[in-house]
Amino acid sequence: MPTRLTRPGTLAYALITLLLAYQVVYMVRFDGIWGTGKTWAAACLLLVVLISAVLFGVATISRTPLFGDGDHLLTRFGALVLVGLTVLALAVVMFGGFEDFGLWPSSPAVFVPFGVNRLERAYFEGVDETRRAAAAARAEDL
Repeated sequence: MPTRLTRPGTLAYALITLLLAYQVVYMVRFDGIWGTGKTWAAACLLLVVLISAVLFGVATISRTPLFGDGDHLLTRFGALVLVGLTVLALAVVMFGGFEDFGLWPSSPAVFVPFGVNRLERAYFEGVDETRRAAAAARAEDL
């Protein structure tokens, strides 16, 4: 399996990057969390979402998966960092008293690297199977 994202995988990463960037802008402009006196929690959430957006953005631009078999630093540790950031964000929401403030799309974004990896693995297995079948058909014709 190649160590670079395919076009659909890159598109999925780009979509998550845009959604996370939108969430950063929404959090900066949302007055409900900055005026509560819990600015430490709001700042932590903003930082977590911003780091997640940058992580997905770098992976999108470099077409490097955040999870897989590659030897890139981003591939080896990207998913672990993303899971850690999501757990940290959920802890801040739980202990900071922001139960009404949803963390969509940063919470579901943690599943994207694993899902894209699974879909790309299935795609490349199908490509290999098709090549083997074509080679077997050519061998029968001879």
